[in-house]
Amino acid sequence: MKIFQIHNYYKYYGGEDTVVNEEANLLKSNKIEVFQIFRENKLEISNFAQTLNTLKNLRYSKKSIEILKKYLSRYGRPDLVHIHNVFPLWTYSILEFFKNENIPMVLTLHNYRIIWEKLSIFDKDFRKFGTYKNSIIQSYLISKIFNLRKDLLKNVDFFVTHTNFTKEIFVRYGLESSKIKIIPNFLPNLNKKIKTIEQKKNVLFASRISKDKGILTLIKAWRLLDNDIDLDVCGEGPLLDKLNKLNDKNIKFLGNLPKNEIRDKLHNSRFLIFPSEWYESFPMTILEAFREGTLVLASNIGSIKSIIKDKYNGILFEPGNTSDLIDKVKWILNNQRECDQIALNANNEFNHKYSSEVNYKQLIDVYEKAIKDNEN
Repeated sequence: MKIFQIHNYYKYYGGEDTVVNEEANLLKSNKIEVFQIFRENKLEISNFAQTLNTLKNLRYSKKSIEILKKYLSRYGRPDLVHIHNVFPLWTYSILEFFKNENIPMVLTLHNYRIIWEKLSIFDKDFRKFGTYKNSIIQSYLISKIFNLRKDLLKNVDFFVTHTNFTKEIFVRYGLESSKIKIIPNFLPNLNKKIKTIEQKKNVLFASRISKDKGILTLIKAWRLLDNDIDLDVCGEGPLLDKLNKLNDKNIKFLGNLPKNEIRDKLHNSRFLIFPSEWYESFPMTILEAFREGTLVLASNIGSIKSIIKDKYNGILFEPGNTSDLIDKVKWILNNQRECDQIALNANNEFNHKYSSEVNYKQLIDVYEKAIKDNEN
């Protein structure tokens, strides 16, 4: 089987990018031929003229069609195309191109951009669906332009989403339920020996440094906590420079670290704090903590509350609630033996639900059905 993998990198590396590359490695390890066709914002939107050109082509990109024609000419026709992100460079134009070429398509819905224009700018929950540059107005307007050719989504054979929560949202806003397949994110199993909380030291935040990720709530809570435990903050984002200048003695901003260093920190941290304040699809950092046997303290919102069962495979707190976050941190520190069992439960769940072997079967089933349906 030959697969074309289509993706658009944003400015900051994130969970979507991790999923794409893990998926490619998984397919290749099972003798699937994978060609990655990527475009990057850093390379194509680096000045004002390029920004204007991107906006001009946001509805439909002829350049995308030309790029794909060259790939088909060079590498031949794939059996299937798996598309991950088309914003802002690829656009929905590629859905028309592959349909005309009679090539089956699977599209993973990593975010809620396809429904933004259906939300009211006065909706108090708008930000929970993510925003463009932290602006509801810009998100709505960009979405209006980008989704002018959303009719081309009808050409997609199957959509992949990650939880029942996200599927319900997409169905509510117009996608056909029978076309949506739920496939959780995954990671390869490393079979590491799990450490107890007593054997670990610092606490970890590893995500984008932005308001929607809950970093401001976390920083406020950590300042009010009466303890000498260091909080390691890993990642980059729009608030990094501002927060780094505050020089809090128990908070260390480490920037964007290599994956192996993040993995090592996860393995050796007492717990991971994931304080996101928007409807995450399926956070890879939580999955990585499950794999490492590290306790997760996360906000009770969106898909997170369908991944984590409170005090069974993680701890939940009310999103944006500093007092509740402080209370849950104190509870963890005072109930370490119980937390060790919770982390072990999460690790067992990872092995049974989120490993490479489980994901591969689910993914191939969708691929084969899309190819078969396209032949009929």
